[in-house]
Amino acid sequence: MRRRNTGRVVATGRAILALAFLLALVLDPTVPVRDSALGYSLLSAYTLWTAALMVLAWRSWWFDFRLAPAAQAIDIAIFIAAVYFTESRYTEFQSPFLALAAFLLVVAMVRWNWRATVVTAIVLLFTNLLFGMILYSWGVDIDPYRFVRRTIYMILLASMLIWLSMSRSTGRLAVLPEPTGIPGKRRDLVFDGALNLLVQSFGARNVAFAFASSEEPWIDLRRMDDGVPDRQRLSPETFAEELLAPLPTMLIDMKRSRQLIETPANDAIEVRAEQLDSRLATYLGVETGMIASVRSVMGSGHLVVWNAHALSFDDIGLMSAIAREVGQALDREEMALLARTAAETGIRHAVARDLHDSVAQFLAGTLFRLEALRRWIREGNDPEGEIDSIKNALRREQGQLRLLIERLRRGQDSDRRTDIAEELRDLLAEAGAHWHISTELVLTGAPEPVSVQLSHEIRQLVREAIANAARHGKCSKVLVSLTEDVGELRLSITDDGVGFPTLGNATRPRSISERVEALGGSFRLDSSRGGARLEIALRSGELA
Repeated sequence: MRRRNTGRVVATGRAILALAFLLALVLDPTVPVRDSALGYSLLSAYTLWTAALMVLAWRSWWFDFRLAPAAQAIDIAIFIAAVYFTESRYTEFQSPFLALAAFLLVVAMVRWNWRATVVTAIVLLFTNLLFGMILYSWGVDIDPYRFVRRTIYMILLASMLIWLSMSRSTGRLAVLPEPTGIPGKRRDLVFDGALNLLVQSFGARNVAFAFASSEEPWIDLRRMDDGVPDRQRLSPETFAEELLAPLPTMLIDMKRSRQLIETPANDAIEVRAEQLDSRLATYLGVETGMIASVRSVMGSGHLVVWNAHALSFDDIGLMSAIAREVGQALDREEMALLARTAAETGIRHAVARDLHDSVAQFLAGTLFRLEALRRWIREGNDPEGEIDSIKNALRREQGQLRLLIERLRRGQDSDRRTDIAEELRDLLAEAGAHWHISTELVLTGAPEPVSVQLSHEIRQLVREAIANAARHGKCSKVLVSLTEDVGELRLSITDDGVGFPTLGNATRPRSISERVEALGGSFRLDSSRGGARLEIALRSGELA
């Protein structure tokens, strides 16, 4: 990632501009038009001043930023002086007016923010008008048309630079590469990616990420020194309070007690000449570097960069962008983990319902049949027919269980459709023989084919309802009616048993109600001493 150093660029540009202007005066004998000795002396001193600022900018980010307001004020003063020494009716191209004005506006834009650009533009316009009127009152030969035209040019230039400065204040972008692996289980890869991004972005020899998880009491400290990774687990009392406290992104010099601090509220950088109280920075041995907070639902931590080449105030915005990106990546991992947990919980519940409605109920019915078979044998009857019937039922249930396992392994193709009426006829015949009750299917019209997945769910609902009616309701007959109406399947299951003892959530068939809710349908239960009636409505289209 390409870095920028505005301080060095501005200082170098200022020095080149001052030197070029001085050489232009020396090579052109027609300028300055007034007070030549004073003009040469002042511009020579200014050139030396810009050279000193350039050296400071290349050697110290602290002095470069601290002296920036003073340098801007001196630049404006030189702007006024240069206009005075060179301005006349015949110096259209020799005047430094537009070059110096553009330089001052650009410096305010790239070094500070749009507010500083507005202030600089207002000061330039005011001083230009004021100084023009003063020169005119002194009798200096000034062309009013050219004076007004240049003022309009400066207003247009300032307006565009202010607009660009406001667009620039939206912040810098940093992209953390997407880690490989299963989403929700890649936290360690996010940590490693954050360290690699810091190294690549700042060319730093040393980077670190200290993170306090909201679930674990330990502090996870990851660091990379000259490309060698290291991981430590520290006790909570070491840095826990420090990592939990919000910390603005800052450029620090621990040895000289200097700080440049980002203040997003007013889109500016604050200067502090005080020692940073950071046990983490002291523990890592940081002298000059940057530190930024990372916030996420998983916890909070600090990113630290030190021993990086040519750090400047420009890097503060990039550091903040990286910290935000790391926090968002950790949030995405947490969301993926929650989604996986919810999906796994849903699958477990679905499997539990399927096993309850098929295997468990079938085994319960088989136990009843075996008990009846025992009584049948004691009475001296031939058991061969009943044994064959139980064997056939076991084979069918084994086939259903294999289908269930296959669906779990491969997933069900929801595009394939089946005849739900035919499916229910086979199910009722099988359930009636298994529970020794009579069953009947009543169809209103000809229902459209439904997806294989929905057909499975309806079969499980009817199977569970029949098992409950036979086991608990002690019924002798179950009537199932099916109606389709405007994309909705209405299923009614009625038995002639003893019904439920009471009505309420405590006695609602749990497996049936959970399955209907999972399908996004509605469920109603009516019960009396003459039997129970289940009214179920499901969408015949896509599942919920």
